[in-house]
Amino acid sequence: MSEMDGKPDRKTKRASATPRQPSRGRGMLRYESLIDSTEILLRERNADEVGLYQIAEHAGVPSASVYHFFPTKEAAFAALAQRYLRGFAEQARKPIDPAALYSWQGLMAWDQLKAIDYYHANPPAMTLFMGRYGGLETRKAEAEHNGLLAARVYRRLNSLFHMPALRDTEEKFHIYLEIVDAILALSFVKHGRVTDDYRQQAWRASTAYCRLFLPDVVELRDEFREAVARGEPVAAPLLAVEG
Repeated sequence: MSEMDGKPDRKTKRASATPRQPSRGRGMLRYESLIDSTEILLRERNADEVGLYQIAEHAGVPSASVYHFFPTKEAAFAALAQRYLRGFAEQARKPIDPAALYSWQGLMAWDQLKAIDYYHANPPAMTLFMGRYGGLETRKAEAEHNGLLAARVYRRLNSLFHMPALRDTEEKFHIYLEIVDAILALSFVKHGRVTDDYRQQAWRASTAYCRLFLPDVVELRDEFREAVARGEPVAAPLLAVEG
């Protein structure tokens, strides 16, 4: 508390929005169960209508049990956001449609499409990340995730294509990710989902930016050519961000 006015200082406010994740045993089971309830409620209700009391009621536990793990509803939202970030990381592990590997632009379109598919399969993720309902901790987790992901985007591209050497790859691809996120968020604000038009706009804008430092034509690596020629899905090296 502030000594001057008795109000929580910034450090206290930030701590109150941080989930208290247990490390083992029954605590972990209860923690995951409460995240499940938070997710279900966000699928059924507006985020403004979901609080710690509603989470406790849905999970069938005393309110004190929820507060033990989540001091605020933003802390519960942040815990759910972390789950979704792990889900996004898993998307990069899935086999790639060979039709997407005609160019690095095609791979980017594929990755963006898979991310949008994940959003549409998990509407609360759109609410938290695009609707900005997750609070400071969710925004912080998303920023950290994008920073780690940016460091791996070039490595993913280079694992499949003979990419040119680049400087400041993390900074360049972090900007790329922010361009995509901004356009997808605009679609969510206007339409409640990511429309196909906005998906294409995100791809066009982000690849136009990447063309400032990448050539239009980059060859696919030999080890993937035969699989693509046979029309087989390609398993890229596992370079996804760990959640």
